[in-house]
Amino acid sequence: MNIKNTITPEKLNEDIDSLSKNLYLESPDLWIDFSDKMGENKFDEMVLFFATKYKYLSIVKHAVNNNLINLDSPSKNKAFKSIREHLISIAKQNNNIEIYNFLTNNIDNFSSSESSSNEIETNNTDKSSYAPKFICSHCNTNILDTGYISSEETTYKYSSQLNKLVSTSKNTLDTIICSNCKNIISTASPKLLESLCTVQNCSKCGLDLTYTGIIDKVKMSYDKNLNKFINSKTSYHCSNCDNELNQYQIDHFNL
Repeated sequence: MNIKNTITPEKLNEDIDSLSKNLYLESPDLWIDFSDKMGENKFDEMVLFFATKYKYLSIVKHAVNNNLINLDSPSKNKAFKSIREHLISIAKQNNNIEIYNFLTNNIDNFSSSESSSNEIETNNTDKSSYAPKFICSHCNTNILDTGYISSEETTYKYSSQLNKLVSTSKNTLDTIICSNCKNIISTASPKLLESLCTVQNCSKCGLDLTYTGIIDKVKMSYDKNLNKFINSKTSYHCSNCDNELNQYQIDHFNL
């Protein structure tokens, strides 16, 4: 085996302990889940996801080199065809050249040069990644690709001290204009478009919902005719911060 592919037990344990501390700071629930998996020597997609996110190459190498995971098996994140594609995407997002090259079987050609960094940046449009869409009803283009225009309302007041107009408040308006045809899209708003672009992440804490998990809450109402409580409403929440999922996330996850 190539010496640079060898991971010592000391190095592996050190990185696992360091990753565990990072996860505890991010979410105690994640830390508990991670600790349970390490106790079972279970290096699954969730473990490698966070190892890639926090740049622990040794953990990824250990799992792959010892056949503890099949990177080409289907990903639990349905936006990706395989675990490998998912981890490569995370490596790109975090600009981790070492893990990126290892996952793409280019570890022997690893270079920290500018050209390698540019390669990750230019290949960042992974076809398997989530691609949000909002189609303009006037020109039939995806405004998240072609672009859109939002307006900002600014309030000015005259300052006697400065002898000029000064801005006292700014507020983003809900009006969205398609940059391709310049028509107003009445069904769109900045908040709506933002939620579409973060559909797989919690809009409050930013964690990936496919790993933190989702909690369903059921509101029970009493039915006098049936003389019992019945399910009147179900809501879905991020298990980390209890933030409620919006309708676009509910549709995306087929809940």
